[in-house]
Amino acid sequence: MREARPAGKGQSNVKSGAGANRHDVLLRALLETAVDGIVVIGELGAVQIFNSACERLFGYDSGEVEGRNVSMLMPEPYRSAHDGYIAHFRDTGEKRIIGIGREVRGLRKDGSDFPMYLSVGEGHIDGERFFVGIIHDLSAIREEQHRRQAADRHLAAIVESSDDIILSMDLAGRVTTWNEAATRIYGYGPHEMIGELIDRIIPADRRNEEQEILDLICKGKKISHYETARLRKDGSEVLVSLALSPIFDAGGRIIGAAKIARDVTEERRREAETARLRAALAHAARLDAMGQLSASLAHELNQPLAATMNYANAARRLLATKGGGEKAAPLLDKAVAQVVRAGQIIQRLRSFVEKREFARAREDINDIVREAVALGYVGMADDGVVLRTELADGLPPIYADRVQIQQVLVNLLRNAGEAMRDRPVRLLSVSTYGPGEALVGVTVADSGPGLPQEVAEQLFKPFVTTKEQGMGVGLSICRTIVEAHQGRIWTSAPAGGGTAFHFELPAGGEP
Repeated sequence: MREARPAGKGQSNVKSGAGANRHDVLLRALLETAVDGIVVIGELGAVQIFNSACERLFGYDSGEVEGRNVSMLMPEPYRSAHDGYIAHFRDTGEKRIIGIGREVRGLRKDGSDFPMYLSVGEGHIDGERFFVGIIHDLSAIREEQHRRQAADRHLAAIVESSDDIILSMDLAGRVTTWNEAATRIYGYGPHEMIGELIDRIIPADRRNEEQEILDLICKGKKISHYETARLRKDGSEVLVSLALSPIFDAGGRIIGAAKIARDVTEERRREAETARLRAALAHAARLDAMGQLSASLAHELNQPLAATMNYANAARRLLATKGGGEKAAPLLDKAVAQVVRAGQIIQRLRSFVEKREFARAREDINDIVREAVALGYVGMADDGVVLRTELADGLPPIYADRVQIQQVLVNLLRNAGEAMRDRPVRLLSVSTYGPGEALVGVTVADSGPGLPQEVAEQLFKPFVTTKEQGMGVGLSICRTIVEAHQGRIWTSAPAGGGTAFHFELPAGGEP
């Protein structure tokens, strides 16, 4: 017996005449414009109507499906069970899916299946039963769900594998999530913290601080890099750097706070230890620098003090003779001048130590070199050091602090003497030159063992030294002085061996 066909595809069993034609047009428009698939089957399961949406969903033309059992659109196990469902309904009237929507799978023409939501209704035409299925494709929804689930799993993996504490809490301060790092750092497991107040890990004297944070979160504010203390399970404190952000629900309401905390306890301990070591090293460097400056002071004061003593002794001898007073007066004036000179040396060295402005004036570089050599060469002749000086004529004056430039030279001379201490040939060379009208230069060269390349590249940095007992601040001080005079200082390796230090200063009077 041929199953009755409801209206559709040019046929109607409901109306007749003009009303039937209008009804057919409306029904066909409904079937063909519906976004969801609409399929009508007879009570034996044969397809009677298969709309355009169904054609797009399943990949079949309507002619390939109509008249065939609807089970062709079903993957297993739905296909094998379908006819049994219909027979059971026919025999018993028991409805299992009719009038009830549920998620099932559909089978496309290409053999692939897809998720769909199927709603089934029952109708009658001329006493014959038919069933209408409304099919909604769930592929995009399920794909989005799978994407979100994958993203959630990925995010959960990141949260759990993070070295930082990541947790969340509601606006009452109750913990809602708790990652592995929180367990490792605070000592509490998720079962001990989730649902409990965050106060458990907050020191008593910081409870108000946490409430202030929650108040800011309720206002939609974010908090970054806030350092505070938290309590471990064993009662000890841990220093953490916090970052908090509000959590919003789907409606945009703030429902909680996400908190990321980094344990900075060890980092702060290392910083404190580093600061302590730096302070100790700086103190030692200052002591070493003062030792070197004291040595400079002793050498630089030796000449004026010796001259003062000689003038004073001579004056005393003259005063002991008859009429010697007039002859002694000039000697006493010279002695006073030497004392004044010594005082000036002390004052300028003190100004350098206290980082005061240099007392600068127009100076002859050759005069500065002669005085520095007289100071720095003391005792070297007894050690077999041969001094050679080559001072260029006609050099322009420089605007400098005489004592400070002499200190640079004395330091370079002493370093040269120490470098040659164990050498069979000890030659110390000091020269001046004019590389141009705008510059004057000084070179101090020795016949020592030379410098390794890695040391030479860092020689003027603080705490770099080749001496067993040296602190490595002398050359750093020399660089500071030269650069304060808008000059530069460097080292080179002469072809004959040894080491040469050069510094150049701008020529000219006061800027």
